[in-house]
Amino acid sequence: MKTARFFTASFMTMALATFAAADAGAAPTSLADGIYTAEQAESGKAMFEQNCSTCHNADFYKTVFQTWRGQPLQYLFEQIMSAMPADKPGALLDNEYEDIMAYVLQITGFPAGDARLQYYGGVMGDVNVEPAS
Repeated sequence: MKTARFFTASFMTMALATFAAADAGAAPTSLADGIYTAEQAESGKAMFEQNCSTCHNADFYKTVFQTWRGQPLQYLFEQIMSAMPADKPGALLDNEYEDIMAYVLQITGFPAGDARLQYYGGVMGDVNVEPAS
């Protein structure tokens, strides 16, 4: 009987620890949670100036964010990847598009965090576009 209680208590302790660990590592749920790094945005700024700035500026993206409000960031990212730059859509590497998106998040008022913004295996599908507060 003591053995059964011991195993039950051990199981419950492990289960609670697992749920607590899963919650502690939960994915960001908002652009305000810092879903890109400052270094990534810095790299993105150079790529933006080379490939985007002749047609777009920060005010453009503030309007874009209103248009895409409530949609997963992934959708906006995929649109940018498939349509930009206008003269050679899809010509950049995935990480270059990621860095540009990080820069766009920075210039529209969202904070940097500790993890790189990534299309594959990242949080883009879990975070919705929203205007910066």
